[in-house]
Amino acid sequence: MKFQTKKNSYKYFNIIYLLIFFPLLIGCEDLFLRFKYETYECTKNYFKLKSVFIKNYDPGDLVDVEIDNSGYKLKIKENNESLMIIEREDPFISIRIEKKTSKLNVNFKNHIQNIECSKHVFKM
Repeated sequence: MKFQTKKNSYKYFNIIYLLIFFPLLIGCEDLFLRFKYETYECTKNYFKLKSVFIKNYDPGDLVDVEIDNSGYKLKIKENNESLMIIEREDPFISIRIEKKTSKLNVNFKNHIQNIECSKHVFKM
């Protein structure tokens, strides 16, 4: 009789354990994420901006930007859920990325344009 009670208590403990920790695991999108890359590929535009390749997301990290077959490294100035701002000084380039809409506001040598881009995310 005691054995049956112990067995049932383990069964209930396991069910409670799963009910508590399973939602926590589902809520953690990046729990087992090794790396994540984002690429914004842009339509034709005045600056001939082709792509923005992001592999690091902390302020101060560098982002690769391709403009008219030239590559530039821009520094992340701000990054949050809704936007990322990347800049460099020489030549002056500032790009504001709206993450939800994949629209880029580009300031290149003091010329400003909004550009529609498509976002591709690779996670592993």
